[in-house]
Amino acid sequence: MVSLDPERLVEDLSRLPLLKRGAESEIRLGSFLGLPAVFKVRVRKPYMHPRLAARLASQRTRREAKVIAAALEAGVNAPLLLAVLPSAGVLVMEYVEGPLLKELLAGAARGEAVKLAREAGVILGRLHAAGIVHGDPTTSNFIASPRGLVLIDYGLAEFSEHVEERAVDLHLFRRAVEATHASLAGSLYEALLEGYREVMGGEAEKVISRAEEIKLRGRYVEERRRSVWQAVG
Repeated sequence: MVSLDPERLVEDLSRLPLLKRGAESEIRLGSFLGLPAVFKVRVRKPYMHPRLAARLASQRTRREAKVIAAALEAGVNAPLLLAVLPSAGVLVMEYVEGPLLKELLAGAARGEAVKLAREAGVILGRLHAAGIVHGDPTTSNFIASPRGLVLIDYGLAEFSEHVEERAVDLHLFRRAVEATHASLAGSLYEALLEGYREVMGGEAEKVISRAEEIKLRGRYVEERRRSVWQAVG
């Protein structure tokens, strides 16, 4: 159990086991009111003025908490919020136990893998229908828990209904499966879209079409990069 006194909180959290360290935050495992919990602590940049760093950490913590709360209200399988401590830049959430979708797909039979990808599509559809984009819905940000797939890490999430931003979410999932599960990538992406269409209905097609445009843009940029290097060589 850690102290909720803001002055002692960061020091207490530094003693907890580190689960993951990112550019903006650390995820640590502990307990909250007797429950297993994860503590997301926003890391303050040493080059930034302390007051500015504290203000940014507070703003981003509040924003992420609002996004998660809205996602949960919309029926998205997201981690439950246990506490929000903006002054310390800390979110306390339930500990979701289970393998990452990335790990599960590696050993799953084709039928099971397709079923999981479809479930991920339903989750993304619910998120988008609620006016939220995730920003990083890769297979490393879904956990297969006893209650089903749980979409985690809302650090890049925003309230948005823009087609382009929704399409980026779909594109990022596709890139993830192409990178790690190449032989199944097509089937997994189609299953994702099936689940997505189920929730989004007629709105889905313009998002899916824009995701194809984004893919083609990326391919064009890569081809241009190759041609420049070949010319230099």
